[in-house]
Amino acid sequence: MAHVFIVDETTLPVHLQYKFAGTGAKNYNCSYLVDNSVEINANIERVLTEMIADIYRVKKEDKILFYLQKSAKHEGMFFGSFKAIENAFLCEDKYLNNRLEKNLTFRVLIEPDEVYEQGITERECLDSLEGITHPSQMCWSLIYRKLNGNRGCTMITNYEYDKIMDKIRLKNNNKKLSGNNFDYYKDESKLISCSHQAQYNGEKQSLNILNRLVYKKLKRGSYETHLQAYILQNIFDINILKVNNEKIVWIGNEVSCGVGMQSIDICLIQENDEKADIIICELKDEQPKEYINNQLLKYIDWIKDYIIPQYNKKVIIHPTIIAPPPNKKTKNIYQQIKENSSKIEKNYMVEEIRYISFKEENKAIIFEEEK
Repeated sequence: MAHVFIVDETTLPVHLQYKFAGTGAKNYNCSYLVDNSVEINANIERVLTEMIADIYRVKKEDKILFYLQKSAKHEGMFFGSFKAIENAFLCEDKYLNNRLEKNLTFRVLIEPDEVYEQGITERECLDSLEGITHPSQMCWSLIYRKLNGNRGCTMITNYEYDKIMDKIRLKNNNKKLSGNNFDYYKDESKLISCSHQAQYNGEKQSLNILNRLVYKKLKRGSYETHLQAYILQNIFDINILKVNNEKIVWIGNEVSCGVGMQSIDICLIQENDEKADIIICELKDEQPKEYINNQLLKYIDWIKDYIIPQYNKKVIIHPTIIAPPPNKKTKNIYQQIKENSSKIEKNYMVEEIRYISFKEENKAIIFEEEK
């Protein structure tokens, strides 16, 4: 699993020296995580909770790529990879913000994985058609990011990560930088090995979203983003979402799947040598309407055109609704959708739509599959 964090010439040296990646929004704080009764502007809370969902997606051992934004001297660039050494945390003490010249509220500590001197440009990564024989081979995760808004932490597919790293290796003749400490040499827009290092000494606070999710649900407020963040935080423990015992090899949230701004709320991939199971989840904090079927069909079409061609093995798609326990009307809608949802094609299969309901019970979230 790999993620791209956005940096600039001011922030990149700080990330390299103190070995962390992060994202944030202005000077907003997350006091609502500590005190559930805190009132906060709904739009601000939504933005912050979306960022929490993004950072929850990053798990220990995941790969981290820095994208250096363009400047007057260079194009946007991607350098080698790092990896997360623990799960993400909340930074409310504004540690290093003066040096960063921005507020990075959500952070994860990293260590070098495969670091190179020369980066590849955004044009080489996103625009070049060299070696491209099918549209699915382009780096759509980052292309959509450019079209749909600049999220500070963006997931990319394992296929895209491998393609980017292959280009970086080729540009550097497979010669990695030595050592564990690096700096950004601004004059030549490159990374260099160095001897100095710094200890990250900022506070690492909990990002647990559960209490706020329960509070919002009981208050009958909008909580779909909170539910997404909760699922991403606990994804390895919510066994009902999985379709077999294979390891989850990829996790995505708000997975852009077209220039029309549509996105899959949560997408999971379980995989072994014989097949890949792709679980696409549409989240609702209210009773689903009939149009949910059209949403899922659009996602399936995109998976078919842009993800399945990357596989040389059987692919099974599992469309999934995650919503409150269905009322009588919703049950009828679900049964009508379910009867016509399965599909078998030459190189993939679509399983019947699943409906996984959730409820709050003793300040915990309980998931059950509806039949």
